[in-house]
Order: sequence, then structure tokens, then C-alpha cells
Amino acid sequence: MSSCCGRERCTCRVVAGPGVTVEGNGGNGTPYVISTGGGGADCAAVRPCFSAGDGAGYDEATGIITARPSTDAGNHLSIGTDGGLLVPAADQLTVGCGLQGEGTAAAPLAAFPIAGELPWSDDWDCDAAANSTLRCDPGTGALWTPPEHTTAALTLQQNHPMGTPVMPTTGTVVIIDGTAWSEGRYDADTLSLCRGVSFSNEFTGHAEIAWTAGAIFDLAYAVQIDGGALASRLMYSELTPSGPAGRRRVTFSTAQAVVLPPHTGYAVRVYPAIRVTAGSVTIHQWITDTHLFALTR
Repeated sequence: MSSCCGRERCTCRVVAGPGVTVEGNGGNGTPYVISTGGGGADCAAVRPCFSAGDGAGYDEATGIITARPSTDAGNHLSIGTDGGLLVPAADQLTVGCGLQGEGTAAAPLAAFPIAGELPWSDDWDCDAAANSTLRCDPGTGALWTPPEHTTAALTLQQNHPMGTPVMPTTGTVVIIDGTAWSEGRYDADTLSLCRGVSFSNEFTGHAEIAWTAGAIFDLAYAVQIDGGALASRLMYSELTPSGPAGRRRVTFSTAQAVVLPPHTGYAVRVYPAIRVTAGSVTIHQWITDTHLFALTR
């Protein structure tokens, strides 16, 4: 027997269990050596006892347990360069024009109205969904409102260089001078490429005339629209056949207005005209003031 516990002799018995080997007899030169047997064969025996739960992966053939990131869209979990789990820092939210906030619960992303919030009903008593002009383009997701309105106005004075024509009895309305005309014109798309236009013009005439005794006459404008037929508009009349000769300056006007669809032009031209029924009339001067006004619809 060998010495047990280093001081006295005792009986020691070591029995190897399953998967364990015992070597040596407990002596100083041959101590007991206890080791497992089988190595990899024993690992293979226990591998089927393991299984992967949520968030884990397990390969029974190799015995390797791994993390298992979800493959769902939008997942940012990955394996870092050090082998650890990594969630990259989120990109900082950039707020564009017309928006405000940080995209958090405390400061949510929102529209940025310069004048603040205001209920529709504070200003309007009609239905907001039917009458608000703010829309969203389903193709691009962009917000839009109708094109802006535009206006234009012009006043032009023309002194028609007719000389001093003497108009004898004409019977009907005639143009005094075919080169003496004024025009109000709107050229298509000059105010808007999208909207129609309300276009109006007014022609104010200032005529200095003299007539013989007993003269009967009417001053007029011959009006032409878009190059069409002429139509006379009587402006001033002397209708007393027994009246004396006279001379005076008179003022009169005629106007024209129209609502135009988009991409449509319009032109109104007026010619100084006269109808002399009796006697004769001398035109000393004829001035036309042309007033134009256009407003997009």
C-alpha cells in the first residue's frame, strides 16, 4: 500500500466512471491521473441536446452557436469588425425647407407655416376639402397649389396725325384716316402659361372739331376685334339742322372686355370715324387715350 494523505497508510480506491480514465496508483512517482476519454466523440453525443432560441443560430454539425439578425427590411443589426453585435448610429435627420422639428416624440417633424397654426373655420365658412387649393401629386408626393395670379395695366395717349381734314356729307359712318388707329392687345401667355385672362380696354377720344351752320353729324369709333369686320360706335352728335356754325372740343369713350381661356390672344383696334348727314365738319385734332387692364383668372 502507498502512503495516503502523506502521513499514514490508508486504503484508496479510485474507480473510473463512463467516459473517464484513471492512470497511476497514487504513489509519488505514479500519481493518479484522471482524464476524460473520447474527446470529440463525447461532444457529438451532447450536441443534439442544444437548440437555438430567438435571436440565436445553432449548427448541430459543428456545435457553433451564433447571433441571428433578422432579415426583415429595415433591420440595421450586423456583426462588427470585432465580432460583436453592431447597430450603426442613425443618420441625423435633415429638415428641408417648409419643415420643422427633429423627428422625435418631443419635437416631431411637421410643416412650418410662417404665421403659425390657424383653423380653416376662423376665416372661411365653406368646406375645406372642397375649397382648399393645397394638393398632393400622387405621382411624386409633392405638395402643390395653383399658379400665382398676375396683373398688368397700361395707359397710352396718341395724337393722330391726320392734318386738318374737312369731311363733307358722308351719309354713312366712314373712317377719317385709315392710318390713324389705336389698339389694345393681349398676346397669349404673356401673363401666365397656365391661367386664362380677364382682359379689358377703354378708348377715350378727345376731338377738336368745327362745323358749318346747319350741319348734322356724329363722331364715332370704328371698332375691329381680332382683325374682323368693323363696327361703328357713335360717340358724340350734333342733331339740330338749324343750328349755327360751331367749334368745340369734346370727350367720349368706348370700352371692350373679354374673358380669355389659357393660351389665347386678343386685339381691339379703333379708328376715328364720322358720319356727316348735312353740312361739313373739320377735324382740327383727335387724341385717343388707350387704357388696358389684364388679370389672370
